[in-house]
Amino acid sequence: MIVDFQNMPDDSRIWTYQSDRDLLESEIAIINDKASSFLNTWQAHGKDLECSYSIINKRFIVIAVNENVNPIGGCSIDYSLQLINDISESINLNLLNRLVVNYIKDNKISSVSLNDLKKKIKDGTFSSETIIFNTAISKKAELLDNFEIKIRSSWLSKFL
Repeated sequence: MIVDFQNMPDDSRIWTYQSDRDLLESEIAIINDKASSFLNTWQAHGKDLECSYSIINKRFIVIAVNENVNPIGGCSIDYSLQLINDISESINLNLLNRLVVNYIKDNKISSVSLNDLKKKIKDGTFSSETIIFNTAISKKAELLDNFEIKIRSSWLSKFL
């Protein structure tokens, strides 16, 4: 059962998927349609999940589940990946590419491949202070304080 994202508890479990560019309005409409249809019937162990989604900065799709209502299982998580694959195919955009890093430069979100990010760190284009988006967060509360972080505070710090 889908609920408003803002009403999901802060300890809701989340999964974050990213685009390497801003989503078009037509793509957002497709995402809204597919995500709403899926989440309205999403279940774990035959019971409805209290869940939601949000599109953030026209770049990120965040799916949330309130596990206080019904814990999610592996099969249900797999079904959500099928949703993301279906959306990716429909809009011709890989939302599962974990080798893309989104970052902020001059108040604008851009993306870079992991290999190019390593080069930018090496040549000084990126510093330890460069803000990136941490897609590894797992709780809704982390969207507020751990989604936009400096490279030095991320797993990417090993490349500094």
